[in-house]
Amino acid sequence: MNFNESYYYMENLIMSQDFSGISKDFTAMLYLTGKESGYIYISYINGIKKIEPVKHDSANIYLTMTLDVFEQLINGQLDVLRAFTTGKIQAKGNVILALAIYNSFI
Repeated sequence: MNFNESYYYMENLIMSQDFSGISKDFTAMLYLTGKESGYIYISYINGIKKIEPVKHDSANIYLTMTLDVFEQLINGQLDVLRAFTTGKIQAKGNVILALAIYNSFI
């Protein structure tokens, strides 16, 4: 999987997701590293979802992982919590909010 495929996967996932159960607006920055690297900025503010393949310097949540780890996550080969606790995903910012967002997906 390359960065563009990863971005379009996230775009489809985010735009089809119902975040109404999350009581707080959020912005998240996902940095995918590897042979191809790139940023995915996600925001949910006042009920409006937005996703862009750009870097923003201010976000509530920052996540970094390799493209390989991202692909393992979406293919069900790796659990998000396991990846986080083993250092395959680095998280900064509001990790509690990140877990609430993750829980809205499962």
